[in-house]
Amino acid sequence: MKKLMAAVDGSIPSVHAAKHAVALARQLGGEVTLIHVEPYEQWSGEESLPEAARHRQAELARGQQVLDGVVSALEGAPVRTLNLVGSPAEVIADTAMDGEFDLVVVGNKGRGAVSRVLLGSVADRLVHISPRPVMVVR
Repeated sequence: MKKLMAAVDGSIPSVHAAKHAVALARQLGGEVTLIHVEPYEQWSGEESLPEAARHRQAELARGQQVLDGVVSALEGAPVRTLNLVGSPAEVIADTAMDGEFDLVVVGNKGRGAVSRVLLGSVADRLVHISPRPVMVVR
């Protein structure tokens, strides 16, 4: 297990998952890639292409802020980063497959069953759709 991906959203559980991935990679002699997927805002079609491009840039800037915060919390651990826009669980699963990652590590906010059913959860969805193994860290 050499290639680990840690999915982060800036939350405390995702930072904890990233730290866990880094510790595991150190033990196994592997590498960690942090991935953040900023959910895309629906383009109404009423805005111009330049406006849509500005929205996309803003989404990527928000994602980079999240990644920078997590990298800072890792206190110098060597990691790579991926900053993408889209449907988080689907993009993470596709990237894990395309990048041939051995393991995807995600945090879990620990919401109850009712909240998961009503609101959904990237971790829950990822466990069900990822073609690669997923470790959920609490």
